[in-house]
Amino acid sequence: MTILIDDVLLTAPIRVPLVEGWVESAIPVEVRSPLRAADIGPEDIALIASPETTLLAATHLVASEVAVVIEGISPIVLRTPVRPDEIDETPIRLRHATATGEMLTRALLKPYFGITASSAQFITSDDDPNAAQAQVVVVEGLDALDEPEAGFQTDLAQAWYVLTGGHAVSHVVVVGLEAQARGLADQALTTLKQAAEVGIERRREVRTVMAGDSDVDRETLAEMTNNLSFTLHADDRRSLLNLIARGSWGSRFPQRNPVFRDDLPSDVRGGTRNEGAAS
Repeated sequence: MTILIDDVLLTAPIRVPLVEGWVESAIPVEVRSPLRAADIGPEDIALIASPETTLLAATHLVASEVAVVIEGISPIVLRTPVRPDEIDETPIRLRHATATGEMLTRALLKPYFGITASSAQFITSDDDPNAAQAQVVVVEGLDALDEPEAGFQTDLAQAWYVLTGGHAVSHVVVVGLEAQARGLADQALTTLKQAAEVGIERRREVRTVMAGDSDVDRETLAEMTNNLSFTLHADDRRSLLNLIARGSWGSRFPQRNPVFRDDLPSDVRGGTRNEGAAS
């Protein structure tokens, strides 16, 4: 069994304490960029972008104990050269966007911005001949925390909250069914919870690691990290399911809801039944 963590900006408050050795783990920890559903085995525990759960519904459970929920500004933005309501149809350029950034874009594009993706649809490379035609560029990461020199910028997590009243769930923890059946999940979840707690306690040090050598505005970075929460509550679960329903169209993600570990009977969740019953 391995604890796998997606190496992106939003997971830093959990990832950094483990990578820096502030929290010790008896279970091997591996950081990957990007971490996708195909990388996760049936015995693994993973902190992964929430859309990836649609590809793991048959083999993994979503654990509510640890997550990354955006309750303020986010590093996921949509940029346009003119006001978004002046754009009817355009290719969409995804620049360093995670699966969460892509799904937020798909969910918001028409209902919130009134924009239709053209026949070229979503572009992930500047080498694509349609990239130069894209009037919508989705940017994720430290660069997204800076205002562009020209044009307009919209925070997609905030737009999601305006549209739905729910907070955007960036990452969740998935538990392999084999790990659950063998009663191995709780130790890994405890480690991740401790990492989140230490990440909050040492948030200034975490932000130093996050910023690195960049010129990102430290006050903006602080505002973002101070408005993250790290547990999946009932409202967050509903928001996640809503995002899957609205944002999976045309993507590699099926419209398939994950199974939440909380919905299991308590004896199964705690791994006290025999392996055959738990699976």
